[in-house]
Amino acid sequence: MSRLRAVRLAPILMLFACDRPAPAVSDDSVRAVADSSGMDSTRLPDTPNGWEADAGPFVVLPTVDGGLLAGSLLRPDATDSTVADTTGVGALLGDGRLDLFSRAGKVAVVRMSVETSRGEDAGCSAWPVARFGVDAGVTLGPWTAAFAAGRVVAMPLDSIEGLASRDSMQLAANLTRLASRLPDDTSATFRGLPFVVLRAWRAREGDSASAGGFVVTTLARRVNQEDNPVEERLVLVIDAQGADATTWRVGWHERASGREEELVVAEPLLAYRITGASEPRLLFGRDDGVALSAAVLSRRGGVWRVLWESAIAGCN
Repeated sequence: MSRLRAVRLAPILMLFACDRPAPAVSDDSVRAVADSSGMDSTRLPDTPNGWEADAGPFVVLPTVDGGLLAGSLLRPDATDSTVADTTGVGALLGDGRLDLFSRAGKVAVVRMSVETSRGEDAGCSAWPVARFGVDAGVTLGPWTAAFAAGRVVAMPLDSIEGLASRDSMQLAANLTRLASRLPDDTSATFRGLPFVVLRAWRAREGDSASAGGFVVTTLARRVNQEDNPVEERLVLVIDAQGADATTWRVGWHERASGREEELVVAEPLLAYRITGASEPRLLFGRDDGVALSAAVLSRRGGVWRVLWESAIAGCN
């Protein structure tokens, strides 16, 4: 594996390292102990790798150069060596209808066909290509994820950019406070430097302003050395139960650092529920133009954990 490839995969390894149990260092420490209580016995059983069968037989993600009418079809059971395999995919498509989602909610229903990815270099792999058909006159907007029609229901993620200036600043201050209190801040390079909120979204689990929910955010802090600029990025999932931010807790996080142009962290693509279920799920993706992978986080019994991770398509 090349050094550049190793740098790109480091955040992927950290994504799942964050799911290991850890001592309760503080109220904001990462809670990563699986709790399977309260499972709905009427649901289909999960697959051995953690993927929930009720979510459907695949997930489709947009790609850097795929445009709005194509994406990559990720099979939950694929391994790194079988990501390109389309054997049996036709039987999984059903009626071919696909629900497209953005972070804000459902975008459209499309028809999907699948083909093998072409033109890959030696030592590289790619997920099968999902191509969409739409009815005449239908214009697709930007989308972040797609599932077989009817399988999942989106939980809208409201961007911090849509808040009033004062509310946005207050939320950003609360997020940086939580980030600075994480117990695993061991890098002398960045210690003491302030965090800046790059992006943040909030999902509410009720209709009132004080309803509980969660926040997903990406923060950064930088060392601006002219010859070697480096950056640390931090992705947080925060349980935000109620309007009082002093009660919020970090439920999961990913921390990664490196040169700015090489640094890739998990990107939240969709918050959703399985149709007929109540517990939230978070779909994350990572696409740097070379490697594409995904993971799903779940919250059960107040605990966020990595539920499923995909294989990685890319170059060795």
